[in-house]
Amino acid sequence: MCFACLGLSSPAGKISRRDVMLRASALGLVLPFAGSASRTAQAAEQGGPAPADLVSGIKDIIAKASSPELVSYKAFEINGTDLPWTDLGLDAGRGQQVTFLLSGKMWLSREHDLWFGPGLIFHARTRALRPIYNPMLDTGTMTASHDGRIEVARSAAEWANEDGVLGTPEDIYKKADVNITGIALLWRGDAGVGVKSLLAHGDVGGLLNSELARLERGGKLPAGWSNLLGFGGGQEIFSQGADGEIICDTTGHVSIIERQLALPLASRPRLAWRWKIDRLPSVAPEDQAATHDYLSIGVMFEDGQDLTYIWSEHLPEGKVFRCPLPAWKAIETHMIVRSGKADLGTWQGQERDIAADYSAHIGGSAKAISKIWLLAVAPFQRRRGACRYADIMVTTGDNVVHKV
Repeated sequence: MCFACLGLSSPAGKISRRDVMLRASALGLVLPFAGSASRTAQAAEQGGPAPADLVSGIKDIIAKASSPELVSYKAFEINGTDLPWTDLGLDAGRGQQVTFLLSGKMWLSREHDLWFGPGLIFHARTRALRPIYNPMLDTGTMTASHDGRIEVARSAAEWANEDGVLGTPEDIYKKADVNITGIALLWRGDAGVGVKSLLAHGDVGGLLNSELARLERGGKLPAGWSNLLGFGGGQEIFSQGADGEIICDTTGHVSIIERQLALPLASRPRLAWRWKIDRLPSVAPEDQAATHDYLSIGVMFEDGQDLTYIWSEHLPEGKVFRCPLPAWKAIETHMIVRSGKADLGTWQGQERDIAADYSAHIGGSAKAISKIWLLAVAPFQRRRGACRYADIMVTTGDNVVHKV
């Protein structure tokens, strides 16, 4: 889901209204709607503190606190023309924690108020080595996996691999209309203790309080699931419920989590699940790029194709369409398996013949499935989506059940 590949990111003032609309039309975007939809998003998603306020405010708090937990800190900026990665000049030891407080936006269209928050696109790592950390929220704490320098970058799902190699051509990447301002706080001990020591002397835009709350939540992904490359922070969106169900709750963010499950299509696998959708994130049809916000369960195939099953308020049951985001159009297919609002808030069961759906709507070379996905996508209209999944299983033709 290369969001930058929407083709709308350009330096402010460098693109005319006519150019925006022509490019939007070519991509099938409904930009006039996107602006009004975005304005209905929750106030919390409308942006954090101004960059200058963030830097000066946190520096003032640091000076007042004289925290023994704080080893060092570094203010930084990431701009559209910067290529990844940027060395912050902070040396961390393996296991040491660093907290990031972020402000800024990545604009897709200023005129239509279409943008992504900094946490969605911010990434960090140590000593140029994997894993890459992405907080998804506008605050986060990374535990250094290696001894060495802390590096930061921005990516709208533009990594080619887990080593942080850029998949988007450099000339396109450098045209992005983006500015992220942040502060990295390197702690001697526990990050929660350190954040508390600063919070006792004030806050800026609620960021310290938000990060303390996030640390105290101690979010974890459901057992057996992992984040898809480029989409970190799944533990802030997906969690395991007390009764074993998977809870999904997102506002303005994106998460795709996956679980390995290799089964041949010849075994006639059938995917069954129950879901309770409490709130859908889109107020318009999801088959347009600027309104492509949805909750879904999906299957990835060995040929790199994926098929996701969506509950839509606006599109009819049975509708199948390719992803409207250009970078994903060649690999992702969506199917509406339930439509309307009547059953929202109640548990509903679904079952799909994976091999039959693949044959009918993709028809590629895959001989097997490779993963099951759960998807929560809500960055365009920046609205809330909330649902629960239960009893996810794949049953083969010989009645062998694989619980997911």
